[in-house]
Amino acid sequence: MKKNIIISSALAVMMLPAMVSCGSDYLQEEPLTGISDQTVNGSDAGADAAVTGLARQMSRQFGDLKNGNLNASGELFFRNLYGEGLSPDSNIGEITNYANSVCNPTNFRTITGWWAAWMYDYCYSIINSANNILSSIPEDNLTQSQNWLKAQTLTFRANAYYRLMQVYAPRWADSNNGAAYCIVLRLNAAEPNEHPFNTCNEVYDQMYKDLREAIELFKDVPEERKDRGENKFYCNAAVAKGVLARFAMLKNDYTTAQQMAKEAREDFPLMTADEYVQGFSTDSDAWMWAPAMDPLGIYYWGYGPHYACNGHYVISWGYSCSMDYHLYHQLKATDVRASLYFGPLLVDLQPKMAEKYGITKEDFFSSDVTLQTKLGVSITGTGKSPKGKNKDMWDFIKAYGKTFNSVRPLDIKGIYLTNTKGISLGVQYKFQGLDDGYTSCWPPFMRAEEMLLTEAEAAYMNNDATTAANCIKELMAVRDESYTLPATSGQGLLDEIKLQRKIELWGEGFSWFDYKRWGEVIERRAWDPADLENCGGWPSTLARTYQPDFMMGWRAAIPRAEFTYNKEADASLVGL
Repeated sequence: MKKNIIISSALAVMMLPAMVSCGSDYLQEEPLTGISDQTVNGSDAGADAAVTGLARQMSRQFGDLKNGNLNASGELFFRNLYGEGLSPDSNIGEITNYANSVCNPTNFRTITGWWAAWMYDYCYSIINSANNILSSIPEDNLTQSQNWLKAQTLTFRANAYYRLMQVYAPRWADSNNGAAYCIVLRLNAAEPNEHPFNTCNEVYDQMYKDLREAIELFKDVPEERKDRGENKFYCNAAVAKGVLARFAMLKNDYTTAQQMAKEAREDFPLMTADEYVQGFSTDSDAWMWAPAMDPLGIYYWGYGPHYACNGHYVISWGYSCSMDYHLYHQLKATDVRASLYFGPLLVDLQPKMAEKYGITKEDFFSSDVTLQTKLGVSITGTGKSPKGKNKDMWDFIKAYGKTFNSVRPLDIKGIYLTNTKGISLGVQYKFQGLDDGYTSCWPPFMRAEEMLLTEAEAAYMNNDATTAANCIKELMAVRDESYTLPATSGQGLLDEIKLQRKIELWGEGFSWFDYKRWGEVIERRAWDPADLENCGGWPSTLARTYQPDFMMGWRAAIPRAEFTYNKEADASLVGL
C-alpha cells in the first residue's frame, strides 16, 4: 500500500518546515519556527501553499497513531472514531470490533491510552503549523493576500481547538461557568512548551476573538478569493461563522449560535432529496467546507476504504457502519433518508421487489434470518452459500443494491458477499466510495443542514419557537413531503429537533459530541425482537448505559506527553 503524500503541489513543498512535524512536536523542547516570511507572504502562490498544507493535515495519515485496522487519517477519521464510535446510534464495524478492548470508553481516563492521545496529537499538530504560519504574518499593514492567509489560518486553528474542547473540556454545565481548567492554549510558535492549563473561558474568549477577526479579514480579500470554486478545502467567512456557531453551542451561548448559524448558511441551499442519496462522495452546493477531493494523499487509509458501504476494506472484511435499530425505528418510509439503511422499511419502499423474493417486514425480526454477533445484530446467517429464507433475504439484499447506480454499483449490489455472518441490521448506503481505485469518499466538514439544525436548536433555547419550528419544516420539505411537525413548542419541539439532527447528520461525526453537550444518558439498547418499540440493535454483550457523569463527564484524560514536556502542567487542575 502506498504511503501518504501530505502535500501534492510543488508550491506546497515550501511549507515543509510547518508540515513535517509529528503529532508531538508541539511539546518539543525547541518548537519549529522556520517558516520564511518571503515563502508565505511573497505571493498569492505562497499563501495558497500554506493553506493547502493545513488542509492536507486535516486529511493526512498519522502513522505513529496507527494500530491494527484503526488507521488515524485526519478529521473524518477522528469525527468517526469519537463522534460515532462512542455513540449509541451507530455500530461502526471495525471500531465496534474493539469495543470491549482499546475502544472501550473507560479508557478515556487512561493517560497512556489511545483515546487520550489520538485527538490531542491530531489537533496540536494543526495548531503547531498554524502558529508557525501566523508568526510569519506582519502585525499590521497587511496586504489582501495576507488578510486572506491570516483569516484562513485563524479558522483552521480554531477548528482544532474546537475539537480539543469537545473531547478534553467539561461540558458547559459542568465548567463552573467557564472557570474550570481544560487544555493548554498555545498561540505563539516561539513560546516555550512550559505553560499552565487554561480555563474554559480563556479558550472560548480567544477563539471568539480569533474567529470574529477572521470574519472581518475575509471581507477585505479580492473577489476572486471569495469564490473558492472547487477548492472547498479553503475556508471563507461562512466557515468561520460556522465554527463560531459550533463554539457558541458548546458554551450554551445560544444568541451567538443562532445568529452565526443563520448567517453561515445564507449562501448555501440544502441538499435536495436526490443529492442526499448520491453517496456523499462528490461536491454539493450545500457543502460549506470539505476535504480536498482527490485520490492523492492517503490512498487506502482514507475514510472511504474503511467506512464507505462499498469501501475496499468493507468489502474484504464484510462489515460496515450501521444505524442502531432504536434510531432506525423512528424513520418513516416516506422519508428519503430511509432508503439509505437496510431494514424493514425497504419492504414499503420496494414492494414489488420484496414480493418477488418473498420478503416481509416480519422476516427482519425472525430468528431464521437474524442473529447476534460480536459486532451487532446481523441479517441472514450465511452470506456465501445461503439457503431457504436466508437465500431469499440475500437475493433481496443484492437486488436492492442494484438500485444505487451513482458510483460503484457492482460493489454495492454484491455487498459483503465475502461475509459468512450476514450484514448488520440498519447497514448504511449513505456513504459510497468512488470508482477511483481507492473507493475514495469525502463527506464534508461542514454543510448547510448542520447550520440549519444548529439554528433550530439555538432558537429553541432562545425561546424563539417559531424560528426553531420553521427550520425543521425547511429541512423536512426536502426529506419527506408527507412530514408534519409533531409539536410547535415545548419539549416535543426540542425532542424533534434532536431527532432530526441525529437522523440527518448520522455517520458524519456529531452523535457522541451532541450527547455529551446535551448531558443526555447514552444507552446502547440490546436487541430484543419481542420489544421492537423500545429495543436497540446492540448484542447483549455490548449493551451499556453511560450516565452524564461517567468518566468525569465524558472527558478524555490529558495524555502523558503533556506532563512529560510541560513542567507547568498541573495534573490536579484537570482531574488527574
